[in-house]
Amino acid sequence: MQYHWDEMKIGPGATPFATKQGWLHIYHGVFSTMDGSVYRLGAALHNLEDPSKIIGVSDEWILQPEDPWEVTGYVHNVVFTCGAIPEEDGTVKIYWGGADTVMCVGTAQIQDHRSSRRSSSGTVTAFNVHTGLNKACFSLFWTLFYLP
Repeated sequence: MQYHWDEMKIGPGATPFATKQGWLHIYHGVFSTMDGSVYRLGAALHNLEDPSKIIGVSDEWILQPEDPWEVTGYVHNVVFTCGAIPEEDGTVKIYWGGADTVMCVGTAQIQDHRSSRRSSSGTVTAFNVHTGLNKACFSLFWTLFYLP
């Protein structure tokens, strides 16, 4: 049996957005460990004309819990995508929750690869997303205000 980072469960993430090669969808995947589940982010590319057709799925995760606020919190070892906003300069701002305690944002570069390749698992890789730039987080704790 071959290991895959999202073999326990996959789920929806940010609203997909259009790129030259297709709809880019940043989703979450779960892997079970002896210490509990680890939630990571991955990317999938869908056909522009028919989004039900998947062009490719990332063999590797694009973001995993690493920082203290992602590893330790209400639910440890979780990054859970909440949004993705493409920018005109070819970057995308990715928003995610860390350990169900903080909200984070990072900037990723989407590189336009004209050729695809086949991985050992047979998955077509037609895109590359590089993350880890300019990460910032803020607390999810809310203050309630009461109007008189």
